[in-house]
Amino acid sequence: MVTLTRRRMIQAGTVSVGSLAVWPTAVLLTDPHLAVVGAGPGTTLESTFARGSGRYSRMHEAAPWATVVRSDLAQGKRGREDRRVGLATVVQVSDLHVTDVQNPMRFEYLDRYNSTGHRPQELLNVQGTAALVGRINALTGGPATGRAVDAVMSTGDNTDNQSGNELEWLLTLLAGGTVHPESGAADDFEGVAASGLDEYWQPDSETTDRYKRLGFPHVPDLVKASTAPFEAPGLAVPWLLTMGNHDVVANGMLENLNYVRDWSTGGRKVFSAHCDATVRLAARLDAVKAGDDVGSLIDTVARAGQTRTVQADERRLPYTGAEFVRLLHEVRFTGAGPVGHGYDLDAGSDRLFYSRRIAPRVVAISLDSTNQAGGIDGSIGRTQRDWLLRALAEAADDYVVVFSHHPSWAFDNTARDPRTPDDDRFDGGQLAAILHDHPQVLAWVNGHSHNNKIRPHWHRDPKRSFWEINSASHVDAPQQARMIEIATNSDGTVSLFTTMIDSDAPARTSYDDLSLSSLASMYRELAHNDPARADRSGAPVDRNTELLLADPLGRVSAV
Repeated sequence: MVTLTRRRMIQAGTVSVGSLAVWPTAVLLTDPHLAVVGAGPGTTLESTFARGSGRYSRMHEAAPWATVVRSDLAQGKRGREDRRVGLATVVQVSDLHVTDVQNPMRFEYLDRYNSTGHRPQELLNVQGTAALVGRINALTGGPATGRAVDAVMSTGDNTDNQSGNELEWLLTLLAGGTVHPESGAADDFEGVAASGLDEYWQPDSETTDRYKRLGFPHVPDLVKASTAPFEAPGLAVPWLLTMGNHDVVANGMLENLNYVRDWSTGGRKVFSAHCDATVRLAARLDAVKAGDDVGSLIDTVARAGQTRTVQADERRLPYTGAEFVRLLHEVRFTGAGPVGHGYDLDAGSDRLFYSRRIAPRVVAISLDSTNQAGGIDGSIGRTQRDWLLRALAEAADDYVVVFSHHPSWAFDNTARDPRTPDDDRFDGGQLAAILHDHPQVLAWVNGHSHNNKIRPHWHRDPKRSFWEINSASHVDAPQQARMIEIATNSDGTVSLFTTMIDSDAPARTSYDDLSLSSLASMYRELAHNDPARADRSGAPVDRNTELLLADPLGRVSAV
């Protein structure tokens, strides 16, 4: 059963309920006890953003999204809002894709073949991520429980090209400090946005291009502004990281062989290529498999296409798992903590998973679902499976939330991982069975798909059911994060409240304003107007929700 909850908004007087046409069995509840508690600005319970009609449209504030009560796995009991006790509040961010757009190992030239090689908004990714951090810092508490944020969890694809400089930018954004999103030649931008080529948006130029013919604006000096240093405040609450495929393999799909390192740090970059080899490369990458080596094909494309000399930069060298963990333990990246942000210092590239308590009765388990053999999808190895069983046994008396990058439906990359070549791999169905065997697991939270989707995982024993919460990215529209509040209703049920939040960038800005907040606003606007855009916000049942479960641990007093 699906029930839409009408909530009292702080600034908005009404709630859009057009989704009732999609969910004809929905019932509107008007219980005043369901009013928002402690909802600061920026949650979609208050308002959200939308684009207008037309090929290219400016953004505007839009009506808030109602909360959908989902009783797929348990029935809610009347009066639970008066008995509710908040146990933890977590903000999930996913697929930040902090991007060095000048990296020579990028495939922008394949965009016309697969529509995924180039995003015009990536130019302003770092500024957009800073605005998301600002929004999280401004949150005063969960809208359902009022409980302050206990932790932020990033569920992978933290960087885009797995380059060392991207990792430094990411960690500075989260810990605080000076971010300088520049690479290669100082004061000489060598990315496609200043290439003069018609196939890419040239914001600084008055000359027409493929994007301007779609309505994209002329924004003088935008490229220079995109690489200017700025001060990032860092997150004000503890933050944890989970690994994604873009954090362990090149472009999120290619095993890190010698050609990847050579192209990443080298002095040549393919800007445009239209030949048979380009078509073959696009087809290979669309169906990439673990172990694929496309180095010779890239060289063929480079010889046939428009390849330019750029400034080589060793800072773009792909980082290893061990280097990732080492940086997380550096004092300059501690920020609001915890030290290591989940990872033990002695963890190597083959042990990028952990368990951490985030609240007195709630444990977070972060899995490494990546596969360094390549391929975009995930799985876990036997060593990690065995560790997971031990971690779940140790948390038998706690509520558990499992985090990974890959969702269950993209958990089928069972090729042998070169880090643990003797390990069998376990797919999404096998992992779900493990979680069913441990009733304290309330949810499996993940990303990767760049879409909002929430799935119930039913079990004949109600206490062994759990929810899978899959959240959109912050690089593609709608560019949102998700608050997850865990609450016991003290009546044999547990509620998980999920609430989408936007960055603190304004809805629209003047194109002659190149301030940090203005650049973040353009980042959102460009994403919503990307020619390859799709509606990734999900249905109402995938966004703001109350997810009900049978309480596997019984009643819990206030903590």
